[in-house]
This record gives sequence, structure tokens and C-alpha cells, in this order.
Amino acid sequence: MNKLVIILMLVGLSFTSFAQNSFDKFENMKDVTAMVMNQKMFKLLAKMDLDSKDPEMKSYIDMVNSLEDIKVFSTKSSYAAKEMRGEFNTYKTSQHLEQLMSVKDDGKNVNFYYTPGKSDDFVSEFLMFIDGENNNDDTVLIKITGNIDLKEIGKIASSINFKGSEELNNVKVN
Repeated sequence: MNKLVIILMLVGLSFTSFAQNSFDKFENMKDVTAMVMNQKMFKLLAKMDLDSKDPEMKSYIDMVNSLEDIKVFSTKSSYAAKEMRGEFNTYKTSQHLEQLMSVKDDGKNVNFYYTPGKSDDFVSEFLMFIDGENNNDDTVLIKITGNIDLKEIGKIASSINFKGSEELNNVKVN
């Protein structure tokens, strides 16, 4: 019985470890541009001397406070793009992410996946993958975790200002 408990704990830890580190290898990969922001950075942004009486600014501060991390990776390298595609496919399956939408436009495939949040308008994890390998565009992977209001995802796009982030403006909420 003790062996079974230990085995189950190890399996659980390996899935947790995979979930936390699955995209970290891209941070130092040659030919990959990376931007990683964590909760400490968001708290710092929220503490900046911003006019919190302005409703739009207050909404922005609330959104920033609800984020845990944002990871954005971009490449034109076919090798790195293949690695990203493989990690994306493995991750979305192993974490049981649900497809929000997909867009095929001008030779680009853009896929949006999520983990449900506290209500229909919120997600706890948002994953976007732009497969640009076939038409020589950037391949982009964006992972956002936190208490994310899908209606605010466009604001996140404009604040990170990273190649491919403009696709976040295309997310449609029912």
C-alpha cells in the first residue's frame, strides 16, 4: 500500500513539474526571442504611481493584479518552430486544455486554448500558438496564467507589445 501511495505521488509530481517547466527550455534556446513576466513584475506595475481614480486605469490595475505569469516565445527557425509545435501539442493534451477557437488566415494557423476559470468569462490559463513555419512567418507561443477575464485579453496584448500578441485581439467571447 505504501508503495502505491509513493508511486502515485511521484506521478503527480512529474505532471506538476511538466506543467510548470514545459516551455522554460525556450527561454535560452538559440533563435528564440523570449519574454517572461512573473507575478512580482505585475505587482510592481500595479504599484506604479497611476491614477487609480480613472476607471480605465483601475480596470487595468485589477487585470494586472490577477495575472500570475506571461510567457511569450517567438522564432523564425524551423527547428525551434518544430520544438514549439511539439511542446504545444503535448502540453495542451496532457493538461486537458479546451479549444477556445482557431483561425486560419493568410497561411497562418492561430490556435487558442484555455483552462476554465471561476466563471464562463474567466480562464485560469490561456495558451495561444501561431504556426508560422509554412509561410516563413514567426512561430509564436504565448502562455498566460492567472485569473484572466477574457474580455480583457486585448489589453494584455497591447501591454506586452510582442510580435504575434496582436492576435490576442481576435479572441471572441460568447
